[in-house]
Amino acid sequence: MEKYIFLDFDGVLNTPKGKFDQKAIGKLRRLLERCDAKVIISSTWRLQGVEYIRQLWKEYHLPGEVTDLTPSCNSITFCSADGTKEWQCLHEAKGLEIAEWLRLNAKEPYRYVILDDEENLLFNQREHLVKVDGSKGLNKADVRVAIQILNTKEISQMKRWFYGALKYIALYIFMVILFMTFVYWYPGEKVMNTNRHFLMIQNSLHQYHFPWQK
Repeated sequence: MEKYIFLDFDGVLNTPKGKFDQKAIGKLRRLLERCDAKVIISSTWRLQGVEYIRQLWKEYHLPGEVTDLTPSCNSITFCSADGTKEWQCLHEAKGLEIAEWLRLNAKEPYRYVILDDEENLLFNQREHLVKVDGSKGLNKADVRVAIQILNTKEISQMKRWFYGALKYIALYIFMVILFMTFVYWYPGEKVMNTNRHFLMIQNSLHQYHFPWQK
């Protein structure tokens, strides 16, 4: 199974302590050793080109290799249904860029993690995000979460469907049993109690002799 790390620089490897902080680099090295993932650069630094990024890798002795860069989403234009109003939005541009890279390059099954100090992603990408504290950079806890995301065993689509169906079947059986218990057992007990009381009254009447009885 292919694994991908979408890597931001500022706030992840670059911290207030300096550019490409050695502690953060060490944590990235640890992550790559444990997960054997491909590095995809999602940082805005990628806009200077792949050769520039690869030169940075050599200059700062960064771990692993740069596999690729995410594409650049320059603008998203929206307009009202009747075309009278138009506006642009780039709030989730990084999420769209990552989604597009996966669409063009990744083949199922795959797993990915996003290392970033911001959350401008698509909703369905949130579970893949490891939000790094930009004032500290990548740390042990971040690496632990990233490893968990990348190394958790994938359950096949068929198995997911099967387990989901099994839950619904179990719930259905439980509801049927509950319904049968209510309809047959509980009212039956009430009827039996009523009959018992009626027989007791009837026996009492038989034992009592009315004046007109000889």
